[in-house]
Amino acid sequence: MSATDLEHSRAKTIEVAVSSTRQATSGALVTAADYRALGIVRSLGRHGIPVWVLKKSEQPLASLSRYAKSSIRWVNGPDATKAGFLMDLAEKHGLQGWVLFPTDDEAVGLIARNHDLLGKRFRLTTQPWREIERICDKRFLHRLANDLNLDQPRTFFPQSHSEVAQLDCPFPVIVKPALREELNKLTAQKAWLTEDRPALLKRYDMACSLISPELIMIQEVVPGRGEAQFSYAALCAEGKPVASVVARRTRRRACCALDRRNSVHRADRS
Repeated sequence: MSATDLEHSRAKTIEVAVSSTRQATSGALVTAADYRALGIVRSLGRHGIPVWVLKKSEQPLASLSRYAKSSIRWVNGPDATKAGFLMDLAEKHGLQGWVLFPTDDEAVGLIARNHDLLGKRFRLTTQPWREIERICDKRFLHRLANDLNLDQPRTFFPQSHSEVAQLDCPFPVIVKPALREELNKLTAQKAWLTEDRPALLKRYDMACSLISPELIMIQEVVPGRGEAQFSYAALCAEGKPVASVVARRTRRRACCALDRRNSVHRADRS
């Protein structure tokens, strides 16, 4: 073997060693500690992947898992504060190259809107905001469904109490947020069911005290209980699904926007 070949061999050995070290020390940072985060922590942990969890005081579940190597309290504040916190965390604890997993709408929006910045430290599972805004924001999603001529519940976007008072809508209806990026009574419960006009006006006023009126939607209730509700999720590559799951949500009692006690039946998986 020539000296040049030997040098190339040594360089290749060093490159492989460095690559192996990086792979061994890479891991995942999960941006919440709720039940969704627990699924990620368990799945990755069982494969020997180190997982750190960012926890909130009201959602400690995933941080208590034996597979959570470390848990750190999330910071409060605007996007800039949270993005800066993540950047500092990666620098301080050597988390460069770790995969960042958001588990709720707030974290998805944060990472998507700061995609270029956070991509300098982490590997991201979230697309930039310009690509997912019309999916995350139900106002844009409603328009997209209209453009595609897809059936959907009758939906209204009133801007004032007086507009709601004159609204020509069927009852019952639900009051819901177009975005769920701020934790409050409405976003935590996802929607409020109203059976008549007085109840609707009361709920609308309550919603306006929590979020901007432009983010409030009023939507008719689709007939049927949980057995009529289906969800579809897919992992796509270049716009084509490579794995997917269809789930049917079943309720223990009559369908109600305030009823969060439910179970999920897996209808199909590929």
